Amino acid sequence: MDADIRLIVTDMDGTLLDGRRHLPAGFPDAVRTLAARGIRWAIASGRQLANLQARFAPLGVDVDIIAENGALAWAAGEARPFFEDLSPADFFEPVLREALATPGASPVLCGADAALVHDRYPEDLAEITQYFAVHAPWHDLADLAGLRVCKVALYHPQAAQALHPRLAPLATAERRVILSGPEWVDVQHARIDKANALAALLLRLGLRPDQAIVFGDYLNDAGMLALTPHSVAMANALPELRARAAAIAPPNTQDGVLAHLRALGLL
Repeated sequence: MDADIRLIVTDMDGTLLDGRRHLPAGFPDAVRTLAARGIRWAIASGRQLANLQARFAPLGVDVDIIAENGALAWAAGEARPFFEDLSPADFFEPVLREALATPGASPVLCGADAALVHDRYPEDLAEITQYFAVHAPWHDLADLAGLRVCKVALYHPQAAQALHPRLAPLATAERRVILSGPEWVDVQHARIDKANALAALLLRLGLRPDQAIVFGDYLNDAGMLALTPHSVAMANALPELRARAAAIAPPNTQDGVLAHLRALGLL
């Protein structure tokens, strides 16, 4: 590849992780190989920062992290995020009321340091909390007074069919409602985007957007893919995202990120 690539940016679910939500077997070695060539790796996910830190720390490799769809950004080795964008919980009240009126929906308020998971469906807790290393229950809207959060994540086993259509009309110029996965709808302030956190990371690292390769699969990745000419959608990505990307990688079930980097000669 002729470009001076200095940063690899990957979404997690549906992109870097395979169908069983496992990292590629060669991931740690790939990060070390790239680091030796002066190329960093960043994770850009809707997941919680603490969850992502816990996932990668045992691997013994340095990765930068964009969490909560871009509300937080953290550089490897630092004590605190260098970028935060939080909103008051009452900003999300209409969405929370509609979610609680929707059978099967579980709202999660994602704070900078912990997540509050509604206690209405205990049987879904194991599925939900795999994305939140630090979490606590909530029950009533009064529990949220004074809280500032990154976003509201809403779990439903059939989010695209049963939840997103009910929440989408609540989107405003300031409030974005995003289908972020087959079972998840994310609601954030419209100013929050993975692209903004990625721009902040590039600035912190002294890099240009054209020095990054960005991989994604869902519409919450669209903004950051638009930042660079080296945008890559997975073969399993939503058609709308594939149409916007400069290149298509093999599917996540075939370690598509690493396969694409090998095809480019970076690994």
